[in-house]
Amino acid sequence: MTALRVLSYNVRYANRGDHHDAWHDRRDAVGRLVRFHRPDVAAFQEPLPEQRRDLRERLPAYEFVGRGRGRDGKGEGCPIAIRADRWEVVDDDTFWLSETPDRQSVGWDAAHPRIATWARVRAVDGDADAPAELLVVNTHFDHVSADARRGAARLLRERLPELASAGASDSAGSAPVALVGDLNCTPGSDPHRILLGDDPEGDSGSPRNADDDPLRLRDAAAAADLRHGPRTSLTDFSRLIDGRRIDHALVSSEFDVEAFATLTDRDDRGRYPSDHLPILTRLSL
Repeated sequence: MTALRVLSYNVRYANRGDHHDAWHDRRDAVGRLVRFHRPDVAAFQEPLPEQRRDLRERLPAYEFVGRGRGRDGKGEGCPIAIRADRWEVVDDDTFWLSETPDRQSVGWDAAHPRIATWARVRAVDGDADAPAELLVVNTHFDHVSADARRGAARLLRERLPELASAGASDSAGSAPVALVGDLNCTPGSDPHRILLGDDPEGDSGSPRNADDDPLRLRDAAAAADLRHGPRTSLTDFSRLIDGRRIDHALVSSEFDVEAFATLTDRDDRGRYPSDHLPILTRLSL
């Protein structure tokens, strides 16, 4: 059996207006949180270049991949950190959530450019039970436009099967997939349904028949044998904001979902290190 622990964490961009919750007062707590829980994969949303540098410095056991959403690689990113003692990165890239995903662009009527970063990884210890490769995808949907969120979900439904099967031999088949991130929508919303293969408009090509679905994703929070923590993932740094589980982990059918947790770790000031709570999913193959 191969175990995989995947953490997703919107760490909030470095906003000078956050005052006593500014990034320089939170970065050590974010690093300690990740080191304590020791995920195999840590997927972050919103960090700017200097924040990505801070995360790399505080997480030396991890290999980072990903770029910013700006034309020059700057701006907010969706980096993926891979625990290097267990996994090695085979391939990685970033695409934009837009009608022109292979170049820097703003999709539909989104307020900002939005991206998805992916990494194809394999075990470094030669574990005979491990699949040849795993695909991890990290994304952040637009916070303003519902149309952009639906478009982004449909684009991922189209692209993920291609990425999962890329480079695989006929005998190996497609790589198991873990898609995580801040989707800026709650369970049962249109984008969430689209990603699970149930497009409410029914005209995007997303298959309704599970037997014909090239990639069957499940919501790890719903599928988990054990669920822990609050049913929201938003904070105002001091309190939880109820009913806003907008950070998600969706996994393909090859995975058994052992546990899903929304982590409520606070820093040494008694505050949450971000305006989002991290989510941690424990998977096995």
